[in-house]
Amino acid sequence: MSGVEIAGISLAVLPLFISALEDYNESLDPVKAFLRWERELPQFIRKLRNQHVHFAQTMRLLLEPITTEYELVDMLLDPGGQLWKDEEISKKLKDKLQESYQAYQSTIADVERIMKKIASKLDLDRAADVTQNDLEAMLVANPQKANNKFEFKKRVRFGMSKRTIKGLLEELDDCNKELERFTNRSEKLETYRKATKPSFATRLQRIQAHAKNLHQVLLSSWTCECKSSHCSSLQLEQRGSLYASGLKKVKPPPGGTSFTVLLQGDCWTWQEAEIRIEEDGCAPPILPIAKSKVKTVSFSQPPPPYSATPYPTTMLTQTLEEVKDLCASIQQLHKSSTCIGFSLDSQSKLRGVYPIDARTEKPVASSEVVTLEELLNQPPLLNGRPAKLSKKERYSLAVTLASSTLQLNSTPWFPDQWSKKNIVFHRISTGTRLVDVEHPYVMSKLIEASHEAPNGAPKSRGFHNKNTVLLALAVALLELYFGVSAEQHQGSEQLFSKGQFNPWTVCAMAYEWTESDKEDLSAAFLSAVTHCLRCFSDPAASLQDPEFLQAAVESIVLPLQDELCQFLGKAGY
Repeated sequence: MSGVEIAGISLAVLPLFISALEDYNESLDPVKAFLRWERELPQFIRKLRNQHVHFAQTMRLLLEPITTEYELVDMLLDPGGQLWKDEEISKKLKDKLQESYQAYQSTIADVERIMKKIASKLDLDRAADVTQNDLEAMLVANPQKANNKFEFKKRVRFGMSKRTIKGLLEELDDCNKELERFTNRSEKLETYRKATKPSFATRLQRIQAHAKNLHQVLLSSWTCECKSSHCSSLQLEQRGSLYASGLKKVKPPPGGTSFTVLLQGDCWTWQEAEIRIEEDGCAPPILPIAKSKVKTVSFSQPPPPYSATPYPTTMLTQTLEEVKDLCASIQQLHKSSTCIGFSLDSQSKLRGVYPIDARTEKPVASSEVVTLEELLNQPPLLNGRPAKLSKKERYSLAVTLASSTLQLNSTPWFPDQWSKKNIVFHRISTGTRLVDVEHPYVMSKLIEASHEAPNGAPKSRGFHNKNTVLLALAVALLELYFGVSAEQHQGSEQLFSKGQFNPWTVCAMAYEWTESDKEDLSAAFLSAVTHCLRCFSDPAASLQDPEFLQAAVESIVLPLQDELCQFLGKAGY
């Protein structure tokens, strides 16, 4: 049993003990009462009642920040009821107490031991069908009546010495004081944690703003006649520095935030581009020296040589020309550089273009892409055998998808009803793998987002779209963990068919999958999937709410990140 459940049973049994001792005291013969107890039993009963009040107040202080108003009232009115057994409340209490939780568990165990010691000397009925816990058996056999009174079917007998009960009351008092100290200190520490806790939501919202701005800038940069044919894929990244806190410090990338985009068009098949965002307080990227053999690059003046000393951000604007025609700019370096670079200045102007060192894994033709769906259902053949995703690759992809979902939700790059069909990988011409699994992309068409229906009225955004992005993530995490698609698990190919997509059907499938296989799921994946599903079903939940977004990072990304680090044998991000 959890510490919360034990506390609930102890809280429920104390009034029963008090009532039983009062009944025993009232039934005692005056002479026997005087000779045996010397009028001390009423004092013991009063002290036990005071300890009950103390214990109830401490538990209220502990539970109030982690429960709703209705849950708290229900728990206090029904100590030992179902809510005291709720795993989510137990988890929240553990998160609240953190380093004090083990000490709390030990103290609650002492309270239970004291209750059982008193119960062993009380001759009260026990329920025959409750065998796991003697205290529960007493509660079931002696229920509290509507008037909060207990009625005993037989005369109460109590066989404990004054010395023993006095010692137990002193122990109970010590336990209550310890619990009170844990509560007070956890409140102080929680205030401190909130003040020092990194705001993951703020960092993610900054990335979202950059991603939205980048999409709009790229859209307006296509001034060519063939702009309708242009498509793009945005590379998904874990961005571990976003989630650095405490000892897990990761140096931010030099030059600030960057995005890698794969651009496609008719005049050239594809072009990978890295676009850096100029941010306040961050030096722009240090550009390479322009080589004489690259005659197609046009700079207003030669770019500065490599230097370890960052130069002022204004130099970025002075060095690179504004891109007027993105298609023409790409053609300048398309044949000479696998990856080219652009910079987005503080005025939302795209500037460039310059060559960037290519990765060792060179992609082949852009048309040869592999979706995550194909990797799960029909992986490409390598030496005559299916090149299935390894566990390491699936774990890493899970972190990337979880992080990217929170980074890019509500942006034009990331659809609400995304699935494994939207996640693509490029075939590579070098290395032992046929697919560049380390660099997933999300497919996106660079078109103006329409906010109007065909008749001119504003488009209605259905409720299911609100957190459908998290429902899609829950399904993707299950697929990656078990290495099979949802259709294979469900035995139906129509689950995600266009025109037939029903998020509630998908949600029911994900709930059933999680429940049936939760014993096989790791703690991190179970936490992440459960949080996604719970949020999808909550009409008040929204990733646009900073507190909700912060909770999503803590319940989804961070556990997956930590588990990946453990799997790789690393200390952490």
